[in-house]
Amino acid sequence: MVVYNEIVAVTSGAGLLGVAMFLHHLLRGKRVDSEGWAAFFGLTGLLLFVLGVHTTVTWPFGGEGFEYANIAFGQPAAAFGALLLFAAIYLWRNRELFAGEQQLVRDAVLSAVKPASIFVGALGLGMAVLAIAFVRFQLGAAPPEEPISGRFGHLPILEALFLGGLWGIVAVGALLFAFALLTDRPQLLRWVVWAFVIGGVVFLLFGAMNFYTHIGMYHNIEYGTNYNW
Repeated sequence: MVVYNEIVAVTSGAGLLGVAMFLHHLLRGKRVDSEGWAAFFGLTGLLLFVLGVHTTVTWPFGGEGFEYANIAFGQPAAAFGALLLFAAIYLWRNRELFAGEQQLVRDAVLSAVKPASIFVGALGLGMAVLAIAFVRFQLGAAPPEEPISGRFGHLPILEALFLGGLWGIVAVGALLFAFALLTDRPQLLRWVVWAFVIGGVVFLLFGAMNFYTHIGMYHNIEYGTNYNW
């Protein structure tokens, strides 16, 4: 079984933090380096899109009740990756625009991404339903062989609430992003920035921790060790 939710979580966290920082600069009227941001969104978007599509169509998370992870991780990653790739292409193609007056840049960018905000809202709706599913079915409990997380595997509601809350905060940001743009209320985007900062930091830390815990889990299974922490 080949799984890579660690790099997906880390890249998702980086991508969310990047979107939050980009929006913050845009709303504050700060000059945006479109080429640099295009490279960042292109790299994170490509990685998420490729891994997300592969997870969606091949279901590498298999057996022992973890099949749901293919849906919960793979499909949002593919959609988010596609959005980041769109952002990269737009930023690269409009490099001259970002060298101009910042108010014009802000208005042009918000107008250009308004159609894409429909898809962002749809993705937010999907993330909200996934958040409910995590809690309703108490999904995400780590196996006992996994260090740290496995110590709480007998209380599945804990990780279900954590994952549901994480998916939920990102869902709130995505839904609010769509609402703000489609109703011409750009002042609401500052709350989107906060939602994506919180979600991005938690995703980043969660993915980084999984590099340790999943290696420990495989080591415990392969060599019969009992590393709990």
